[in-house]
Amino acid sequence: MPLVGGRFVFPDDGEDIKAHRWFKNFPWERINSITPPFIPHIRSMVDTHYFDESEPIADFSKSSCVQEGLPREQIRATLDEFRTTVQDLAMNFISVPFDSTRLRNADHEIDLATKLTVQERKMLKKFIRAYGRKERKRPRDILLRDESTKTIVMSERKRTAFMGYAWRRMRPEGYVVPAWTA
Repeated sequence: MPLVGGRFVFPDDGEDIKAHRWFKNFPWERINSITPPFIPHIRSMVDTHYFDESEPIADFSKSSCVQEGLPREQIRATLDEFRTTVQDLAMNFISVPFDSTRLRNADHEIDLATKLTVQERKMLKKFIRAYGRKERKRPRDILLRDESTKTIVMSERKRTAFMGYAWRRMRPEGYVVPAWTA
């Protein structure tokens, strides 16, 4: 198969799927202009969650916080407008790297704190996410654990992640309903 512009190109790509009897009479050439049979009515963010929130296992090189190099004095300076007790609480929360469970527990602890105002609660949650350090997790993939191969493996995977996939806008002629036989 020829390599054209960094992509693999195959003649009649996807025809085996399109030829399946389940997709018989489906207008593939007009798929982008068809109104979907079901449009979900989303009322809140909870409707869009299928799994528990958790941080993905990241590569060591990208798992550390962007603001890791900031000194404690500079971080504390961002809290100057808040009470000393709130400042101390915020610094305690970011003193230990967090994972998704620890972050959820911190949010719960902040919500239960009766001495905090609503504004202070919101600020603390944002502060932890902005200045806290994410816990470094070991990659599951053995190739990514190895210092000598991880850079090469990641760059190759990023380069070839969507090889062969292309998006094309369908023709604007519209959808023609096929005559279904019962």
